[in-house]
Amino acid sequence: MFTSQEIIGDIIYICLKDKEKYKDIGILGDGHFYILGYDNFGIWVKHPNLILSTNLDSNGKPLPPKDIIHEKIESNFLITWDNINTLMHYPDREGFDFPSEFNKKYGFKIDKND
Repeated sequence: MFTSQEIIGDIIYICLKDKEKYKDIGILGDGHFYILGYDNFGIWVKHPNLILSTNLDSNGKPLPPKDIIHEKIESNFLITWDNINTLMHYPDREGFDFPSEFNKKYGFKIDKND
């Protein structure tokens, strides 16, 4: 049996109903997303490539192209349940299916030879 909890920490394909909904944050449609978690509102995913560009100087005048600063920003966003057509998970596919946070072994190990 498979549960939604098993996709946390994996990369899955998400097919969107309204592909225009996230265009303001640079998401142009369906795609593969790294899943961070989910709640009552939808699925939290890592933004694949958010770039902040500084193209004005301190006086508000446009910078020449060579002086424009591009900064990659770590960010997450929510894909709401009402905007999801389908999800596709790849169990055991290398690079897409990562160990579950719930199956990792944390703590100390005792060496019986000491």
